[in-house]
Amino acid sequence: MERRWRLRATQTAFENTRIRVLEDDVVQPDRTLSTYTVIEERCHAVSIVAVDDQHRVVLVSQHRYPIDAMTLEVPAGEVPDGADVIEQARRELAEETGVVAHQLEELGAFAPWPARVRRRCHVVLAQELDVSNLTIDAQEANESIHAVRLYTPTAVRAAIATGEIFDGPTLCSLSLYWAASSAASVH
Repeated sequence: MERRWRLRATQTAFENTRIRVLEDDVVQPDRTLSTYTVIEERCHAVSIVAVDDQHRVVLVSQHRYPIDAMTLEVPAGEVPDGADVIEQARRELAEETGVVAHQLEELGAFAPWPARVRRRCHVVLAQELDVSNLTIDAQEANESIHAVRLYTPTAVRAAIATGEIFDGPTLCSLSLYWAASSAASVH
């Protein structure tokens, strides 16, 4: 027997322009009835792993209001319905960091919190970078980016090991990048 959840009914508990919160009446895998809260994001997301010709990674430092903490992250943003992921990645990278990428490719995607949220985050590798104008001056008014810097692979790994990088999408994006890099070097 396949162990799956089954939807019986759904209702919207809350909705705004960014999210919709659903209260689903479900049958759990053990056949008991329950209520399950699901958050639907209105947009998908894109994370950009930007790597220069010296293998340095572009990271931004920013304040994240929900956790009231500074984070060290790869540049990222939302992908509106119908938008091209690659073009959105190109725009976000330039806007948040001043970096211009001449080669972009999608590495894959992941679900940031599949137990609760319906959203996909696409991961784009940006290469052939022009990093001569690193700046945060073009960020949108609702962003709180404090700095943009280039990090060596050793520095990135150290920041992960010490907990300086703890943002889930950044950790997933870097994992996809390193997995793709390892696979490419095997062939």
